[in-house]
Amino acid sequence: MILTELQVEGFRRFTAPVTLGGLKPGLNVLAAPNEAGKSTLLMALRAALTLRHTSKSQPIKDLASYGGSAPHVLLRFTWNGVPCALEKRFLARSCMRLTRGPDRYEGDEAEEQLRLMLGLTEAGRGEAAGLWNALLVGQGESFALPALSEAGHASIRSCLSQGVEVVTGGAAASAVLGRVKEQLGLLQTATGRPTGLYKKAMEQEAEAENLLAQLEARKNRLEEDLVALAQARRLLQEQANPDRKMQDEAALAALRVERDKATKLEAEEQAARATVNVAQVHSTNLKQEQQSRQENRERIQQLTKSQTAAQQALDALEPRMQQAQQRVEQARQAREAAEAAQELARRQRALSAQQAGLAHQQQRLGQEQASLRRVEAAYTQLEQAEAVLAALRCVDDACMDRLHKADRLCAQLQAQREAQAPTLTLTLLPEAAEQVKINGAACKETSQQVLQETVLEIAGVGTVTISPAQQDQTGLAGKWEQAAAQRALLLQQMGCQTMADAATHYARYRQAQTRVTEARATYHASLPHGQAGKEQGAAHLVALRKAVAEQEAQCALSEQAVAALQVSGVAQDAVSPEAAAEAEDQAARQAEAARQAEREAQTVFSTAHTQQQAALVAVREVGQALQQAQREETVYLSHKTDDALAADLTQAREDLAVATARLEQLEQHRAEARPLATLESGIARYEQKLEASRTRISQLQIEIREREAHVRFAEGDGLDEQIAATERTVERLKQDREGYERSRAALALLQQTVSAAEQEQTERYLAPLVKTMQPAFSSLFPGGALTLNTQFGVEAITRRQTEEFSKLSDGTREQIAVLVRLGFAELLQSQTGNSLLVLDDALSFSDSQRLERLFDVLTDAASRFQILVLTCHAESFAALGGNLLSLQSLESFTELR
Repeated sequence: MILTELQVEGFRRFTAPVTLGGLKPGLNVLAAPNEAGKSTLLMALRAALTLRHTSKSQPIKDLASYGGSAPHVLLRFTWNGVPCALEKRFLARSCMRLTRGPDRYEGDEAEEQLRLMLGLTEAGRGEAAGLWNALLVGQGESFALPALSEAGHASIRSCLSQGVEVVTGGAAASAVLGRVKEQLGLLQTATGRPTGLYKKAMEQEAEAENLLAQLEARKNRLEEDLVALAQARRLLQEQANPDRKMQDEAALAALRVERDKATKLEAEEQAARATVNVAQVHSTNLKQEQQSRQENRERIQQLTKSQTAAQQALDALEPRMQQAQQRVEQARQAREAAEAAQELARRQRALSAQQAGLAHQQQRLGQEQASLRRVEAAYTQLEQAEAVLAALRCVDDACMDRLHKADRLCAQLQAQREAQAPTLTLTLLPEAAEQVKINGAACKETSQQVLQETVLEIAGVGTVTISPAQQDQTGLAGKWEQAAAQRALLLQQMGCQTMADAATHYARYRQAQTRVTEARATYHASLPHGQAGKEQGAAHLVALRKAVAEQEAQCALSEQAVAALQVSGVAQDAVSPEAAAEAEDQAARQAEAARQAEREAQTVFSTAHTQQQAALVAVREVGQALQQAQREETVYLSHKTDDALAADLTQAREDLAVATARLEQLEQHRAEARPLATLESGIARYEQKLEASRTRISQLQIEIREREAHVRFAEGDGLDEQIAATERTVERLKQDREGYERSRAALALLQQTVSAAEQEQTERYLAPLVKTMQPAFSSLFPGGALTLNTQFGVEAITRRQTEEFSKLSDGTREQIAVLVRLGFAELLQSQTGNSLLVLDDALSFSDSQRLERLFDVLTDAASRFQILVLTCHAESFAALGGNLLSLQSLESFTELR
């Protein structure tokens, strides 16, 4: 069995359809975090294979999604190479569809076909049992050996018996065991639950006992009602006591009075505390004002001293400022004289450079003018050659190609006509040559082709008309005439009469092309600096003329600049550019030295000025601060004198002492009284008590009326007579049930005896199962051997010594349990050709070395049948390899149609 697709919808957390993507033969691994739905996928697979779609049992209800939708699952798989599909829907609109190759089954028929394929049997509550149940290993199930049902044992025996010869007596024992099971099946199910008449007797006995229990319960309730009625009447009397109610109301009124006093005391305390706070703030403000006045007077004295010192420093800086200003003025005059000399030297240098540049421009202009004359002459020759070529454009290469094609076509068609035309051959005597004419002309040739209707005239005899075949006249002749007309049209367009004229014209055209090419090459060669272009000859000539004109204009401007410099005070004597440059550099150095001297004088002046400004600012700031302090002193005295301020401070301290004493007195009274919260709690408790008493009285009155009605109804129903009759019925049904139990026990004993005999035979063919499991077991436990019991479970393992399975560690027991299931899958695959093993979060307690060996075992087994590993330990199982699976959402569930 190779699972190829699994779709799930409505299973627990999967409210929307999902699919397990990437299933392939061999080893498949789904590594996903906790609560991703791995266990739910296994539940869906197990439900599809083992649960009946019409079942409404609790296991089916537990599969429903958290949103309440019905579980829906689709499997696609191959069975012995045949493609199959299985669809099941549980609970609401339940259905079952199974396809196996071309065959299709639905409903109960599909269920039976599926169970026949898997070798499953009915186990009750809509669940099928067999060896396949042990191969779908859920989370936590890998720690224990597979709990095989009777159907699972039968499947293993069936697989083993296919490879073992029939044992003597085995058939008889099996037949007896079958009949015993058949009789026992009338009394109990495969899981040992009662059925048939036995179940009916038990149900009737249970119904009678239930009725008896109900009657006795009614009698007990009657007695309880009588006791409860008396108790309710007593409680009602106690709750309705007027003295108790008056005491509670008096206590409540006293608490309310005490609460009002406490509330008033709390308000007085808050007012006293506010008075203390105001007095403290007033006293603090007066004290701070007294300190501020003292600090302000000290600041006035300090500022007066600072103002005198700052004014003295400002007066001392005035002589330095005047001296520095005189030095700056002298340096400025020296700088202006040096810069004037530098400007004169710069103009002399510019004049020398302009004169040298003008001479160079005039020389270059002469060269450009000569080049322009050469280019103009070459361009004139090019224009004349292009004019001749333009007159011969009708006989270009393209026209000649078309004419040659048309001429070749005419020649080909003419050759075909001549090849297909009949031949007229005449052999005449010399004296008869003038007497025979062809188409009115003397016959000069003895043989010719008849391409059209030909008339042969013989003097003194008559005429002979020869016509070629009609097909020739309408076929090749028409094509030849069409080609000849096309050739004539081309000759007419070229202005020629014959092909020879066309060839002559074409030779002239080629000569004109050559002359144009030579003239263009001459023109391009005459252009300066490689400016030749393929189609821009005139543009280059215009550009060259423009460049010459621009150079002429530049020369004129240069002449004007030289003339302007000559009239601007510069020496008229010719000076070389080098001498002018040296004179300008010397004047520039002298000007820079003058500027540096001016900067130094300016720096000295700026320093003195900065110091003077700083001293002036200091005098101004000290004066402003002194004026501000004096204004504040005036404000203080205008508001209140020092004596009045001291008197106010003394009075504020006395007021604070009085308010503090009052606050302490109120706090003492508050401490002696009960807290307000306690009083409120007491009031609430008494109010709740009175309200609860009123509610309880109403409830007791209702309860008394109800119980009185119950007692009146029960006393008139005859409970004692009904109980006696029901006890007699229970005794009779009990005897029937015990009879069925004795029959069941006898059959069970007989089944046990016969099964023991059959187990003796089973032990003889356990060897193939051990042989199947041993290779994987040896890979994990080198040198070890395992021992199986008759129930196909591991009894012990032997390494250096024999160890019971139950005494091994949890991790080792889990590893062995997985190997046992792997052996069952190997056995099922070898005998039926179909098997599948699914492990959900198994091998989580294995160390790394054991885990590596188990990976090798699983990889080897996956080469023979499909294995699905579901794990949340992606890092630990990364070395397992295999085909990686993933959960993918679907837009809609795919149903089998």
